Amino acid sequence: MKKYRVILLTIILIIFIKNINIVITSTYEASVLFFNKIFISIFPFIILMDILIYYDYQDFLKNIFGKILSKIFNINSETCIIFILSILTGSPTNAVYIKDMLDNNLIDINTANKILLFSYFQSIPFVIGTIGIKLYNSLKIGLILWIFIFINNVLIGLYLKKEKITSFNINTISNKDTLINTIKKSILKGINTSYDILGNLIIFTIIINLIKSILNINPILLSIISGSLEITNGIVKVNILNINLKYKLIITLFFLSFSGLSIVFQTVSILNNYKINVKKILIIRLVFALISCFIFYIFLKFY
Repeated sequence: MKKYRVILLTIILIIFIKNINIVITSTYEASVLFFNKIFISIFPFIILMDILIYYDYQDFLKNIFGKILSKIFNINSETCIIFILSILTGSPTNAVYIKDMLDNNLIDINTANKILLFSYFQSIPFVIGTIGIKLYNSLKIGLILWIFIFINNVLIGLYLKKEKITSFNINTISNKDTLINTIKKSILKGINTSYDILGNLIIFTIIINLIKSILNINPILLSIISGSLEITNGIVKVNILNINLKYKLIITLFFLSFSGLSIVFQTVSILNNYKINVKKILIIRLVFALISCFIFYIFLKFY
């Protein structure tokens, strides 16, 4: 096993050296994308979420939305803050919220694995602003795509409703630190999490660009491969394809619903100290992404 690993790593090293320009360009491309679009949208919310949980803000949301969401999805009412904030901020910040609650013993790993599966939202500014308005010059398209992302997550949540959740006593922190120290700790946590996300984005951007340069792949297939690995690159490639708008939107919705391997691995990186069922995430997200695309196709035929 070790011998094959060495061979594989040697092959990867040779490919990287031979295509050093692509590696450097891809790293630059991913870094620009990260700091211009991703970092500025997730970093403030990582800090804010850490502070909110530290000062028990989830109790406030639990009192308002906890009973409704716990009945709909059969989850602990404490986790409603994850679902609500994931709607507002998108992925992979859902993993950040889950990690914070796990670190503070507010939820157990069973609950974490369950809500993780149906809280993969793409941020509202990205779907409505970047995709709808900038790429397709239509606020309506962005809004419809986001609604179907919401429907996709609700369907997964309802499918998982029968799964049992372990009940346990929640540990609360009695001695609160000062607000200044809490902010400092939250900033450091935000920086570490952000660089985990950046690292994964760089790796998948390099893979996509290497595939593009080495293999002569049909543009449509290349777009699907790119979007399945990293959704932003895939969505941009789909937008410039010479195909019917309806099919562009269906493929785009598939990427948004599945979330892409890059975001899944960012999730794993953020939650690396906990036992996350990656195989289950990939299978369920893939199946329901296809179901959502079929429903979307029927919708487009009548809309």
